[in-house]
Amino acid sequence: MELGALGTEESETLPIWVQGFFSERVLWSQARTLFSSFKDLEWGENPWEDWDRSWRERQVPVEVTPLLAVCPPWVPAPENSLHVIRLEAKMAFGTGSHESTRIAALLLEALDLSEKSLLDVGTGTGILSLYPAQLGAKFCVGFDIDPVTGPCLRENLDLNPPPPGSVAAFFVGTLEALRTKVRFDVIICNMIRTEAWPHLDAFLNHLKPKGRLMVSGQRVEDQPYWNRWFKEKGLAPQREITLLEWWGFALEIPD
Repeated sequence: MELGALGTEESETLPIWVQGFFSERVLWSQARTLFSSFKDLEWGENPWEDWDRSWRERQVPVEVTPLLAVCPPWVPAPENSLHVIRLEAKMAFGTGSHESTRIAALLLEALDLSEKSLLDVGTGTGILSLYPAQLGAKFCVGFDIDPVTGPCLRENLDLNPPPPGSVAAFFVGTLEALRTKVRFDVIICNMIRTEAWPHLDAFLNHLKPKGRLMVSGQRVEDQPYWNRWFKEKGLAPQREITLLEWWGFALEIPD
């Protein structure tokens, strides 16, 4: 690397081979001279490749559920998908491939979202706000504390405009940015337990009577914590989904 290599690669088997890659012939020649005493030294030129183009050509749709596919903007959507969300994999979380996102999408599909308002906590790329809009929700709000999500959300909203009669909006900030009296029909949260746990009372306060709380992103071994919370609050999940080691649930808040 000190000789100007753009990168290195090590073999995964013994004996270990180390490859260094150079963009300029003069640097490559200097490295050859320096390492000329090494046994079995090899060198050569690789054909130039447009790595960005190669990466793009390898992208395929992600089947989140049998009804929903997530595709990069340049990839044709599967013919059998009723709903499609287009976005690029960037720094924000949520391309649809993780089990926790699949669980959340399945929970949403099991609910009649027509004319409902929804809050998506820790929205990431915005999938769990954009998809409810396609499912008939009237007003979807997603937010995230990570500032890198801002430009990503703006781009994904442009790529996936809500259908007529539905509105989707995003902001970067915390739950405290909402007015105290704001209530939603549905709150969905796809975050690990330690991140979601401090906000549970606030979630309940921001739900309308008979509102639905949906939580995904939970490890299966965390279920005992949730079972104690259900008992403490007098609540019971109406639907639970487990995929591999991940678990999620949906429950209704009483009047």
